[in-house]
Amino acid sequence: MSAIRCLLLFVTLSVSAEKSPLSSSSGGSGIGVLSSPGGGSATSGSSSRCEEITIPMCRGIGYNLTSMPNDLNHDTQEEAGLEVHQFWPLVEIKCSPDLKFFLCSVYAPICIEDYHKPLPACRSVCERARSGCTPIMKQYGFPWPERMACEKLPVHGDPSNLCMEQSNRTDPNPNPTSTPDSTHSSRRPSSCKAGKNGKKTCKDVDNRDCTCRCRPPLISIGRDSPWYNRSVSVGGVENCGFPCRGVFFTQEEKDFASVWIALWSGLCFVSTLMTLTTFLIDTERFKYPERPIVFLSACYFMVSVGYLIRVLLGHDEVDVRGRDDQA
Repeated sequence: MSAIRCLLLFVTLSVSAEKSPLSSSSGGSGIGVLSSPGGGSATSGSSSRCEEITIPMCRGIGYNLTSMPNDLNHDTQEEAGLEVHQFWPLVEIKCSPDLKFFLCSVYAPICIEDYHKPLPACRSVCERARSGCTPIMKQYGFPWPERMACEKLPVHGDPSNLCMEQSNRTDPNPNPTSTPDSTHSSRRPSSCKAGKNGKKTCKDVDNRDCTCRCRPPLISIGRDSPWYNRSVSVGGVENCGFPCRGVFFTQEEKDFASVWIALWSGLCFVSTLMTLTTFLIDTERFKYPERPIVFLSACYFMVSVGYLIRVLLGHDEVDVRGRDDQA
């Protein structure tokens, strides 16, 4: 995951230039807005004016205009965009639905014509983004950037310090008010049958009655088997195992594989046998660095013998459990 690349940004944020509280100017739609009546910021002087947002990640965020420089001392949107897009992996994995809005309020602060006071995001927006993404950041050993400290932001509803809040935010409800029975019944599938008059009659199917069973081609291990209750399972079904012969290939494919293996095993057997025979006739001829080739030939010779034994004797004869102990 490219999250490591994005988290490298936090080191930059922790040691980069002078810390300052978030501020901005500017406006759009779909946001609850506030502004601190105190002094201005980099965005509140006469030198800054509203401009359309060009940072790709911040388009359609809820407002369309921003002004530069921002409180992170970015003079242009290109400069701010290079830095904010390093957070893109965190935005992509959706560690918090508020992260994107919060980042854009910092890097591309809202701008409203004829309103020159800073309009940061509300503290609650920052806290939701921080609580959702901090666990992932901690996995890589990075804290929440100090320059984005939520304590510096105004509280939503404070008339003396206005701020932005996502008005269209939809929080997934982690604690539904519905009872367990109603939740279960709402997810319960139904089984329908056609009646004589053409109408369908449906009845709920209780998922709690659904149990997995060991069905063919899998083999159920009986109580008389020495493998019974010895942690043999398939897909969580105890006392269930795969058959000795593979079930994922057709008989034609198995026959072709046997012929193919026999062909190349035979060629390997013949070639390595000739090499070993030549070596045994006159061992003094093979000195280093030629001698390791003989050792390799001996290894391949034994491998080919193993394959040929299986081809000649058959699958059942070379099964490690033998004929009488097959599952």
